[in-house]
Amino acid sequence: MRESGSVGRVVSLLDADVELGQGIPEPDREQARQRAAVRTIEITNPAWDPSAICRMAGSEWFGLYVLEGLVIRKVGVAGRLACEFLGPGDVFRPWATDGDYDPLSIHVDWLVVARSELAILDSRLARRMARWPSFAVALTERTAARARNLTMMAAVTHIPRTTARLIQVFWLLADRWGKVTPDGVLITLPLTHQVLAMLSGCHRPTVSITLQKLAREGLLIRQAPSRWLLTRTAIEMLHDQGGMLAQLETSYRS
Repeated sequence: MRESGSVGRVVSLLDADVELGQGIPEPDREQARQRAAVRTIEITNPAWDPSAICRMAGSEWFGLYVLEGLVIRKVGVAGRLACEFLGPGDVFRPWATDGDYDPLSIHVDWLVVARSELAILDSRLARRMARWPSFAVALTERTAARARNLTMMAAVTHIPRTTARLIQVFWLLADRWGKVTPDGVLITLPLTHQVLAMLSGCHRPTVSITLQKLAREGLLIRQAPSRWLLTRTAIEMLHDQGGMLAQLETSYRS
């Protein structure tokens, strides 16, 4: 376990995420809360090696649940990188390897951006909670939501103009990580130019040039290293996909 992270506490998953227990009948809630006790691991090193927890994982494990923190999953294929953010509420299975795509050369790396605590959803939890199928359905919905988000992000990478593409990427990030302000939506994430290149399917130099253009136009403002403002003007463009956004794509010719 020490390879993956330090041993943490024991928590009830239904205390950490009340939505997971919404389908459980009210008379059963307290019993279910007790049965939903899970062990956690804490990971702090930026380069996370999940090999130890992967060796422990059984076929009946649901996966790992992010209680708090932020982890980036990076996937490399043929020299190109893509990534996704994993934050509170996400369920993932790092032992589900990507080795079945021969002859493609695929590798996965994990980057811990902020101290993270992961709950281990093992076979014991599955057996204890089997009485309430809605619990498993709720966890399945979390993985389905991840798949939907990844599909949306993949679709955005096909937008031809990088200016429009980056605005769409930030809007998708804002849907989960954003906070509405009078000036627009504030997104607090460690979005380096390299990370944005992985998210958008662009080269890093292209991302840097495009961000400068968007800032000059007052559409996307970097207020701090991990603090971005998607302005009200940019959001208005997103609401008029066939008009102003199309004009943005053609005007920059990026």
